[in-house]
Formats: sequence, C-alpha cells, structure tokens
Amino acid sequence: MSIFIEDNCEFVEWSSPLIESCSNFSCKHDKDIEQFFKRDFEYYEKQLLGKSYGFVKTKPSFELVAAFTVSNSMLPVVNFPKSIKNRINRQIPNSKRNSQYPAVLVGQLAVFDSFAGKHIGDEVLSFIKSWFIDPLNKTGCRYIIVDAVNNDKVIKFYKRNGFKFIFDNIEDEIEYMKLDLEPEYKHTRLMYFDLIVLKPVG
Repeated sequence: MSIFIEDNCEFVEWSSPLIESCSNFSCKHDKDIEQFFKRDFEYYEKQLLGKSYGFVKTKPSFELVAAFTVSNSMLPVVNFPKSIKNRINRQIPNSKRNSQYPAVLVGQLAVFDSFAGKHIGDEVLSFIKSWFIDPLNKTGCRYIIVDAVNNDKVIKFYKRNGFKFIFDNIEDEIEYMKLDLEPEYKHTRLMYFDLIVLKPVG
C-alpha cells in the first residue's frame, strides 16, 4: 500500500529558511495553527518549549505538506482519580509503577490545505509513534499526549489512531486541571496513546 509521506516526502526540521524556500501554505479551517507554523514556532523553539518538524514534497517543486510540534511531558497519575490511575497502572508491571510516566506532547499538528483529504494526518501520527519507539530514541517515552480540539472531526481522528480520553468526562478534566469555567467553555480534551502496544514482544 502506498504511503504518501514515505513515498513522496522528505522529513525536515521546521525553520524560516525552509518556509522561504517552499511555496506558500495555508490552513483555512484553523488560522491559529497556520500562524503558529508560519511564525510562532520560532518563539517556542528559542524558549526550549517545543521543536517543530515537517514533511516536504520535493517533486516537481518543493511544497510544505504537514508539520507538528513535540515537547517533553508526563502522565502524572498520582493526581488522577482512582479509577483512571488504576486503568493506567494496570498496563505497567507492579515493580515499575510510579507516580508519573514519561510522555511526549504533540502540541500542534497540521496538514496543509493542498494535501487535505488524503489521510496524511494518520500517516504523521504513525510516524511520531514509530519515532519514539525507535531504538535510537535518546529518552524513554511511554505515552503520546494530545490536547485535542473538542469537535467531532478532531476527536474521531485521534480515536481512529488509537488515542483514548484520559478523563471519562469533561467535568472531571476541568476539576483535575483546576479550571474556573463551565464545561461548554472547555474547548479541548486530553487524550493519550500507549506506545507499549507497538513494541516488539520479547
């Protein structure tokens, strides 16, 4: 089966020279994320808050296909409700259970308009998953975390790719995060993927 980014793209570190060397890109449904990958990513990188990467289609001309930002994070189960703590700890051997587990946060993820509708977002998530279980990865990472925009399309996208809600409902998430707002004003949901399911047995 053909995989678009594997067959047609080069994996690159996101940078201003890269943007200048390629044709323009847009995210018409999310101008905030377009702004992030056109300019704001530099601030996050300079402050060591996140690193951005992307995929570039190289033929017949250079076109920016997709981008994502990652940063170190954790899953702090010690503060979770007992039912959630038990659900997560159940997947960890008794001797290795801890108050928190290493994770990577995917802070931004975009597929640009010219390449929408090709399931490239699924391919990007598959790439990120494989990247963090690669033997050459320099740090331990058990989970991938996202703070997904709370609309049906985005939630279905992450669920399709194996992500689960950390909290069973949005009220518990608000309480855990100590947010002073009503549920209808909480526009994101915390979700996670357990990378252990991708590790070879043995």
